[in-house]
Amino acid sequence: MSYGERELVIRTAEDRLAERLDDGRMHVLRADVPLRDMVPLAESDLKYTIVLFAHCAACGTTWFYGLCIRGRPAYKPVQAGAEERWPWSPVPERERWAR
Repeated sequence: MSYGERELVIRTAEDRLAERLDDGRMHVLRADVPLRDMVPLAESDLKYTIVLFAHCAACGTTWFYGLCIRGRPAYKPVQAGAEERWPWSPVPERERWAR
């Protein structure tokens, strides 16, 4: 980890992001699945990366939140339009991973 980076606690990060999405401070630009479905999908080991791009209404920043079954989670600012350049891949059928 480089200077300024912190270990991301997934459930805490998910809760904080959910608060911002629920109260309108942020909105989802594009995602593999809804925020609360990201962890169950990651735990299924059926999709290597699960991502969500969100836009902050206050500052205009695009944020990337991503989970990977073999790596660290990420929550970071990205360039506007990053969701259009992301290499999206299919999501397995919900019946295979949803709880």
